[in-house]
Amino acid sequence: MLKASASEIRKKFEENRHVVSDIPRLLEEAREATQFISTMIVQAKLNERGGYEVKASQEHAGATLELPTKSV
Repeated sequence: MLKASASEIRKKFEENRHVVSDIPRLLEEAREATQFISTMIVQAKLNERGGYEVKASQEHAGATLELPTKSV
């Protein structure tokens, strides 16, 4: 997911490389994207048991994770 995010960021940068107006709006979009990526994307690693695990840091202590429920 991080590689895809980096690719999208590069794409947006190239699309707007020569923009000289509307820079405040573009910067705000970049800030929002940065906030989203840093708070909403979890990078889990496949472990030897075939599951995925995340090692939470101290900054995540007390945080909760809500998973979507399966509809029946």
